Amino acid sequence: MIIRLLILLTCFSVLFSCKPEDAIDNENESNSFVPSGYIKVWEDHFDSTQINTDNWVVGSLVDPISNDTIPGARGAYLLNYKYAGYISENNCYIEDGALVLSNKEEQISGNNPWGQFEFTSGWVHSMHRVFFNKGYVEIKAKFPSGDKVWPALWLISEDLVWGPEWDMWEYFGEKNNVGTDIMGLHLAYDEWPNVQWSSYWLYDFDLLYDCEQWHIYGFEWTEEKAVWTIDGETVRILYSNAISSWPNEDMYLVLNNGLRNISPNNNTSYPNFLRIDYIELYQKN
Repeated sequence: MIIRLLILLTCFSVLFSCKPEDAIDNENESNSFVPSGYIKVWEDHFDSTQINTDNWVVGSLVDPISNDTIPGARGAYLLNYKYAGYISENNCYIEDGALVLSNKEEQISGNNPWGQFEFTSGWVHSMHRVFFNKGYVEIKAKFPSGDKVWPALWLISEDLVWGPEWDMWEYFGEKNNVGTDIMGLHLAYDEWPNVQWSSYWLYDFDLLYDCEQWHIYGFEWTEEKAVWTIDGETVRILYSNAISSWPNEDMYLVLNNGLRNISPNNNTSYPNFLRIDYIELYQKN
């Protein structure tokens, strides 16, 4: 399936279907684990001093151009009350050639939604800017650790209806009824209010992988299956024939460092950081 990207440029917007001749010249990273038969069609290596707003909405759940909001959001700066951190643009920046999304322990009076918050968090997303239908995503990242952290790299639908959702990599320092130190690899399929889940957990994730070190997180989504890899090692395969409604629509990227309201806060350090060295999208050749 051909990946389609929308890049909003400074003076105009262009919608295009990537073909082999559109591919970015690519000498793969020495530690890259791109499956065979794919070509690169988009990338962000965060090499500039500022986050590229042609690619990302920064520190808000509302697209400032269209005024569209991530489905289900309680306001521009809080997705829902499962999250403890009020989203702040100050928590999103580039440092040493990497995107940094931070959680801070600080008092803040929020106005969208209204409320008093004890934490702030960093989010970016690519709504209406970069989206695709099937392909391979590769992200080099460091995750934070601690019992309250809830960082994630995920995909949600361009049509502004919740479902489907790919939780490519969703780390929980603690999640009630599941455990501590777990990485979630999930699919939410069908649309609200009929969303169903295919969930999968990697237990003792920080213990086994040292999540605060650089790893290459791969996610391949095809018509037949989805494959999750860490440093080239397959950790989950989900086949489309096991799901009643396989995703077949444009989806955009969400990168966030969050905190979970009902999780304890006994061993989490602040500030803590989700760092992303690069993110790359590929399509079948």
